[in-house]
Amino acid sequence: MIGLLIITHETIGEAYRGLTHHFFPQGSPENVHILGAQPNEDQDDLINRAISMIQEFSEDCHGVLIMTDIFGATPCNAARRMVREGKSAILTGLNAPMMIKAVQYAPAATDLTAFTETVKEAAIRGIFAITAAPDDLMCKKAAEDI
Repeated sequence: MIGLLIITHETIGEAYRGLTHHFFPQGSPENVHILGAQPNEDQDDLINRAISMIQEFSEDCHGVLIMTDIFGATPCNAARRMVREGKSAILTGLNAPMMIKAVQYAPAATDLTAFTETVKEAAIRGIFAITAAPDDLMCKKAAEDI
């Protein structure tokens, strides 16, 4: 199992927890912890809270993937100070495909580096730029009303 620590600004992480309940109605697995950074919070306090959460993971944990919302912001900067090769890694730019893939595959994962790359690929592959309406996907009645 890989532990997942989500560090985001304020309640963004909790919104992602809600999203996981949509896809996994049985609830968030025990290997997912959410930490919301508060606007007036000192980075060292945030790191201490994160370390405390990491220590809550079970002993059979094969590392922790820390996912943050914005590269260069406080949650990311705190997470960067906690990276330890083979023990913890971070991914920035948290998005829904990243979160779902991580929650889905973390319980069976044992290789932190490979798992991190798999989750990163899900995040990237979940991004599309669509700039024109597809002809074959729009309901004809709805198209007439537009």
